[in-house]
Amino acid sequence: MYFFYFFPLGLDRRLDRRPVLTWSLMALMTVAFVWMKYWPDLLPIDPWDLVFFPGDGPPWAVTTAIFMHAGWFHLLGNLLYFFVLAPPMEDRLGPWKFVFYLLLLGNFGNLVHGLVSALDLLGQGGLGVMGASGAIAGMLGFSMIRFYGAKVQVAWWVLAPLAGQNKAGKTPIPLAAAAVLWLLLQMVQASLAPETGANVSFGAHLGGFAMGLVMALALGELSAGKAEAASDRARRYFDAGHYHAAVGAWSEYLEMVPNDFEARLELGRTLKVAGQVAESAQIFRHGFQRLFKAGRADEALVLYDEATRSKLELDLGPEDLSRVAVFKEKQLDYHGALDAYRRLYETYPKHSEGQRALVRVIVLCHGKVGDQAAADRWLREACLHLPAGSWRSFLEREFKLSEAPCEEPAPTRS
Repeated sequence: MYFFYFFPLGLDRRLDRRPVLTWSLMALMTVAFVWMKYWPDLLPIDPWDLVFFPGDGPPWAVTTAIFMHAGWFHLLGNLLYFFVLAPPMEDRLGPWKFVFYLLLLGNFGNLVHGLVSALDLLGQGGLGVMGASGAIAGMLGFSMIRFYGAKVQVAWWVLAPLAGQNKAGKTPIPLAAAAVLWLLLQMVQASLAPETGANVSFGAHLGGFAMGLVMALALGELSAGKAEAASDRARRYFDAGHYHAAVGAWSEYLEMVPNDFEARLELGRTLKVAGQVAESAQIFRHGFQRLFKAGRADEALVLYDEATRSKLELDLGPEDLSRVAVFKEKQLDYHGALDAYRRLYETYPKHSEGQRALVRVIVLCHGKVGDQAAADRWLREACLHLPAGSWRSFLEREFKLSEAPCEEPAPTRS
């Protein structure tokens, strides 16, 4: 005696939002089943009118049949596979496109069943169809393309009492391999259906799967799938500490999706950890300048702060450093502004923006930051190096620069 049970747990693809529509559709299927099984007289419509019988009944039953189920095992089995496949599709497609595709796949699968029934194929002449399995098979075919390279986590249980075996576990297998195995099993069972008398709608299953496959290819989902596989691979490499491999995977992804700004920043972060500091700094610098040019100053400052914490030298020009300092002052981040002004002066001491930055350093130290010792040190720096002009006149008028001890050494530059 030997038993083998298995069921899927989920795909190894992250979700960026909660699958609210998936949960809602699962609730609708459950409510419809409970109504049909236990309280069919509760509403003024016969629930069996919502089941699709080819050539008989209302035409819209081809759609409503998706949400009707014959028994608890039928319902729970479909809900399990729906819960595995639907959330990542909803996440990538968005709720409205997802529900449209779902209905399209389910309707097509049911119509294929109608054709099989009308032609009296597979021993299913005259049989109706209900359940979400045609739509689910379509999602499987679609996911095989859209989630290129994904793996599905499968829970299994092997029970062989006579051999003393009782094992259970979880194993990730490629989604494509699982889909092909499912397809082969369906084809074998369909060919044996006339002899076995199986009442499973193989037409809906095979029709839905074929439609999902064709739809995904026609809509160009293979390119999106390959790109996502590369980004997913990059994250896994990074988490495992394989930073150079992660750099390669991010580079592969950006060849396919060159305008993904966030992914380019991820490449920059990975390059930094991999020791390729110059390349990392270049990506951060371009990202910073792009954000400022697009008017996204807050995001540009966040990126600047990240680079500063990571000790990346962005080699920003005086105008860019001045923007950073000015915006930080507007945000009341006076210590951040002080650091930016200091960097600006130390990098471009003879530039007009650098000389202005020296003045702002003194003003901030004296006022908002409240560090009088630092203000005095920078006043000595100004006394020694700030040329004659409006800024020196300002300091002489406001801070009595002419009385500063210019003979003392200037502060050490960092």
